[in-house]
Amino acid sequence: MSGPVTTAAEGTMGSGYGRHSRVQHRAADHGMPLLRRALEAVPLPTDGAPFRAADLGVAAGTNSLDPMRAVVEGVRARTGENTPVAVVHTDILTNDFDTTFATIMDTPGSYAHEPEVYVHAQARSFYEPLFPPGDLHLTWSSIAVHWLSRVPAPVRDHVFSTRATGAVREALREQSRVDWERFLAHRARELRPGGQLVVLGGAAADDGASGAEALMDTADAALRELTSEGVIARDEYERMTIPTWNRTRKEFLAPLGSGPLTSALRLEASDLIRLPDLHLDRFHETGDAGGFADAVTAFFTAAFTPSLLSALDPTTDVERVADAFTATLHDRVESAPEDVETHWHVMALRVRRV
Repeated sequence: MSGPVTTAAEGTMGSGYGRHSRVQHRAADHGMPLLRRALEAVPLPTDGAPFRAADLGVAAGTNSLDPMRAVVEGVRARTGENTPVAVVHTDILTNDFDTTFATIMDTPGSYAHEPEVYVHAQARSFYEPLFPPGDLHLTWSSIAVHWLSRVPAPVRDHVFSTRATGAVREALREQSRVDWERFLAHRARELRPGGQLVVLGGAAADDGASGAEALMDTADAALRELTSEGVIARDEYERMTIPTWNRTRKEFLAPLGSGPLTSALRLEASDLIRLPDLHLDRFHETGDAGGFADAVTAFFTAAFTPSLLSALDPTTDVERVADAFTATLHDRVESAPEDVETHWHVMALRVRRV
């Protein structure tokens, strides 16, 4: 536990995240039935008041288009008219909101083009209060709550939290517990009675494995190679930690089963899902190892490389390190596609505000 405590900007994504988030998009598909059920159950506004929905962790906006269209259509199917719908997309301050709004406003068929739909943004972490008490009818969050608000201690001999051991592992687990309880407490305050919360969260099997350990080991090996070559300093590598914790089912459900939150929130449905490896399935169809490496490397660098590069010294040539890492990771993936088979786990939750 010695050494500097690092602060993580949870969910910070790299350039091109929207283009390379196919895995996240498919994960979100598993939440759509829960979202539709939530829209059937949520109390609707009266007297022409708007239906207010929040999308927490919007990133580039690509994976918010289908859920928010479902919100608009679900509300209006019940009211039979163009009920006003206000959607607030939130993410941290460093998110590229220019790209977010370009995606939402410029994509053909976007829900934002429907009449009486109002699109807003909030640049603040979802581990903080985001809305006034009782402001929201529905909240949606997809593949975002596995990002930690901070890293209490770096994983010095690896970059991924599931490879942490001892006191560091326990510190990460505790940070995850605090973050998740804080997330739920704020949502309990912000939702109206009967309001609905649907969460798709990066998860882990009961043994704590995320399903991405092979990919993370390969990425870590690439960073170690660059460290041995002097491209990355040893102390820089030791600070590199992807600021995530993939919760088990038990960890997700604990604050909803006992404790103070149970007076405000009631679990309506939950499911732990093991995702297919879409990139490897495609490789098996085509035999194109280079194309497979392109896809896997693009996904990894868009989702995780910004967090790793944030550990570099101010004087380090970040672009040189990024290029070297991308090339090294690509070579390792292309040479052994089967060695990076990945099956992410996702927890799907529907929660009702009592």
